[in-house]
Amino acid sequence: PSDGDGPASQVCQQCCQGPAAIPGIPGLQKGQPGETPDDSNQRVAFTVVRTSHSDTSTSHHTRLPFQQAETLLPGTSFDLETGTFTCSVPGIYVFTFSVLKYSNSDVLYIHLVKNNSKVISTYCHSNQRGQLSGSAVLVLQRGDTVYLTMYGRVRSFSTEHYTSFSGFLL
Repeated sequence: PSDGDGPASQVCQQCCQGPAAIPGIPGLQKGQPGETPDDSNQRVAFTVVRTSHSDTSTSHHTRLPFQQAETLLPGTSFDLETGTFTCSVPGIYVFTFSVLKYSNSDVLYIHLVKNNSKVISTYCHSNQRGQLSGSAVLVLQRGDTVYLTMYGRVRSFSTEHYTSFSGFLL
């Protein structure tokens, strides 16, 4: 309770929703501003697609290759042959993928992998086509790699891009 003389009796000027509270402890003293890292304003983004008819794998460690870059900002490192993104700017990234399962195959697994460790996995078990998708937010350091692996059969078309992989720096 306030007696009307302290800070708690005054109305907050920022939100005007009630009495102001006692001010908090001041933060740490800051030094002089320094130079920003060269990559502080760097933008990183890619979207790659498959244009080949299909790929089959009998190992969960087979990397899913891509044939075409729809978006590849300058400075973004993506190897289409291995389907691998290599981080050159540390930070928080968002990755998404969508993969079409071949209709005549029994099963398809897709794994999003960071530095040889599975982050998320998707799975479809049916003799019909299916669209598998996933997304993840990852903290990356310079040199980290992110890619998709597959087990089963992936379907693609040259003009309709049912299989894609995207990533960008937040």
